Amino acid sequence: MNESEQNYAVASMWLDILMKSSTADDVERYHQIANLTPVDINIIMMTGNTKDMLLREFLDVLKIPKSTFTSYIDRLDKKGYIERVINPRDKRSFGLKLTPNGEQLMKLYMAYQAEMGSKILKGLNKDEQHQLIYLLEKIIACVMPK
Repeated sequence: MNESEQNYAVASMWLDILMKSSTADDVERYHQIANLTPVDINIIMMTGNTKDMLLREFLDVLKIPKSTFTSYIDRLDKKGYIERVINPRDKRSFGLKLTPNGEQLMKLYMAYQAEMGSKILKGLNKDEQHQLIYLLEKIIACVMPK
């Protein structure tokens, strides 16, 4: 297999994992997260895990334009997952707070992640699990923007 074929095979397998790994039961149990984008999930997780984060600090982490971020915030607010609040750290700035629905969604997403992680690792022995984690960390370092 030449390099181009290898690249295609890896990308194709990765897409299969992402797109075809959920069962009908998963889709039914986790339907609330099905229509969320990765950025939506990042915003919800950052809001739930970080106290008193300023909106501009979200932008620094997400590396998206302010207008795009505003669209995400508006959509998540309209769905009832987050709300804008005056930031206690800087009364001149806004932050985000999860609503009770947002907190429930975050817990649901974390349960989904734990279940998917378990599915991925259950077919591997301990050494293979450690090797997979090591390799995924290397992959992340190659493909994630710094």
